[in-house]
Amino acid sequence: MSGNETNYDVSIVRCETYDPAQVKSALSAALAPIGGLDWVKPGMRIAIKANLMMRVKPEKAATVHPQVAASLCELLLERGAQVVLGDSPGGPFTLAYLSAVYSGTGMRQILETGATLNENFSITEVSNPNAVSAKEFQVTNYLLEADAIINLCKIKTHGLMAYTGACKNLFGAVPGLRKSEYHYRYNTHDAFANMLVDICEWVKPTLSIGDAIMSMEGNGPSGGTPRLMAAILAARNPHAMDLAGAHLMNLSMEDVPTLKAAHERGLVAGDVSALRVFGDLESFVIPDFQLTPK
Repeated sequence: MSGNETNYDVSIVRCETYDPAQVKSALSAALAPIGGLDWVKPGMRIAIKANLMMRVKPEKAATVHPQVAASLCELLLERGAQVVLGDSPGGPFTLAYLSAVYSGTGMRQILETGATLNENFSITEVSNPNAVSAKEFQVTNYLLEADAIINLCKIKTHGLMAYTGACKNLFGAVPGLRKSEYHYRYNTHDAFANMLVDICEWVKPTLSIGDAIMSMEGNGPSGGTPRLMAAILAARNPHAMDLAGAHLMNLSMEDVPTLKAAHERGLVAGDVSALRVFGDLESFVIPDFQLTPK
C-alpha cells in the first residue's frame, strides 16, 4: 500500500520539545489527516527505515531523535504490528558497527516499547528496470521482508543535495560501504539525484515522517547546527513531504536536485502551492535559516 504516486497531501503539526507525551500526541495529530495508521493490521510486519547516519548523540540533530522513533513504535504496536527499526549508515553493514550506532544515537530506547532493532545483515541484488540511473542495486533484506516500510527521516541541510529528508533517507536501503561506490558511479548532481529517486521509488514507503522538531542548519548533514523548527511532518508521498520540508528552509524545487528529478518524472508538483497541506505550513518557515555553505 504505497499510495504515494500522485498524492500531494502533507500534514504538519507543531511540537516544541521531545517530551514523550507531546511527541506521541503530535505524531498522532500529524498522521490523522492523511489516513492515520488505519492501514496497519494485527500481525503486519513493519520496517521503520530511520535516519541513523552516524554514531552521534541525538542532541546533535544529525539523526532521528529516539523519542520520535519510540512514539511511532508505540502507535504501531498498539495496532498489533511487529516492528523492526534499522538503517545502514556509511560504515560496514555488520552487527558490531550497527550496535555502536544504535547505542550512540539513543535508539535502544525503542526496545522498551517491544519493537526490535534490525540484526539481519543479509543483502539482495535487485533489478529496477524503470530507473533513470540505478537499474540495479543492493538492498538490505530487513526491508525486503517487511509488509510495509515507514520512512522516518530527519529534516536538515545537505552539502551535496542542499536538503535531505524523505527521499535521501532511503539511500540507507543500500548496504553501508556500497554507498561510496554509488557516489563515485553517479558523480554529477543530476545523476546522483536520479539515483536517489530511483531507490526511493523502488522502496515505495507506505508513509514518510519527518522529524523537524530540531532540524539542522548550516553544514549538514552532520556538521551543522541544531535549529528549532518545532514541527513533525507526514505524507504518503515522500517527494511531497520533501517539497514542504525544503520550503521551511526557503528552498524551492529548483534548489533541491532530488525534488527537481522527482518533478521531471511527474512524482511531485513544481511548487509548494500545489500541495494540499493540513496545518499552517507558512508559520513554520524560518526566514534566516542557514543553508550549507557553497
